[in-house]
Amino acid sequence: MPTLLIALRNLFGERSRFVITVTGVTFSVVLIIILQALYQGWSFKTGQYIRAQDADLWVAQAGSRDMFHSISLLPASAASAIASLDGVAKVRPFVGKRVGLHIDDKDRVLYLVRDDGSSDRTGPVRLEQGGSPPRPGEIIVDRIFANNNGLVIGDSLEIGNQRFTIAGLASGGDLVTLSFAFINAEDADRMFQLPNLVNYFLVKLKPATDQPPIAGSITSLFDNATVFPKDEFVSINGEFIRESFLPIIFVLVLIGVAVGIVVIGLTIFTSTIDKSREFGVLKAIGASGTHLNRIVAIQSLVASLFGYTAGTIVAILLGLVVGRYVPEFVVLFRPIDFAWIFAVAVAMALLAALIPIRRIASINPADVFKA
Repeated sequence: MPTLLIALRNLFGERSRFVITVTGVTFSVVLIIILQALYQGWSFKTGQYIRAQDADLWVAQAGSRDMFHSISLLPASAASAIASLDGVAKVRPFVGKRVGLHIDDKDRVLYLVRDDGSSDRTGPVRLEQGGSPPRPGEIIVDRIFANNNGLVIGDSLEIGNQRFTIAGLASGGDLVTLSFAFINAEDADRMFQLPNLVNYFLVKLKPATDQPPIAGSITSLFDNATVFPKDEFVSINGEFIRESFLPIIFVLVLIGVAVGIVVIGLTIFTSTIDKSREFGVLKAIGASGTHLNRIVAIQSLVASLFGYTAGTIVAILLGLVVGRYVPEFVVLFRPIDFAWIFAVAVAMALLAALIPIRRIASINPADVFKA
């Protein structure tokens, strides 16, 4: 108990220094939490549309890797053969195409999806504004795409040789580098020119049906087919985001950890120097090096815990507020991330304590009693 009391007295005795220490840790924790939450948010967002589809399996052409960088063409007539398999509850065709367009002399990319308006339609995840499904000559775009390009309902987009009027704004279809958009079945058939072909089949299984046997039956029916479980297909289509942003975010997280260690270490180091006389007296009356090191470690740990708590609160509030005004700022806070970041904060405290501990070891008790 005396060790804890001494540590707390040293830490809280200089309030301004304590505030500086906690503030530095807080900003480091905010940086780490926000970066991790952004990464998880982007990763979740890239698979949000696929995840929202009522399907257990995605059937693609053999060799097709993902929806955005490879081609998948399957005969539409294959739907009946897949539907006849035991364990299959429903089969839906999916038709979509990546297209480019110009908005204010800038290149933009959309992934157009055929929306037939049926109850099993492959439409938007959520409709925020306007009407749905789209009628001939209409298009539904993601609200983030609309905001980024200054578009509102009623504006027109020219795609290929066709002009579409924005009839609705949706959410859940933005992929950072491109967005899902939805057009009428007649417009899609005329634009895509895929007679009797589809890009994918979405297969819904009956309850308690194992996926591997059905997947094997489908591939045995069609030599040019590959079957992806939904989770795998979500992961595959999010790889381009993970490969593009993860290295950058990882470096920034390391910077945040390094800043936290330096801030805590230097602040506690300064506090230790200012209290060299007190530590010298403790040494002179018989306090062991282990006892003194424990005092410094407790100071670092308490400062880190305060900083972690404040940083967590600030990060959550920041995510909520900024997300309202910047739609691209998509964060996903997970309990597991708070857990490992807490572990990082504790590790920062212990590493930071090594800096002043070396100073304590060099204090000579005799210097305390010099005039």
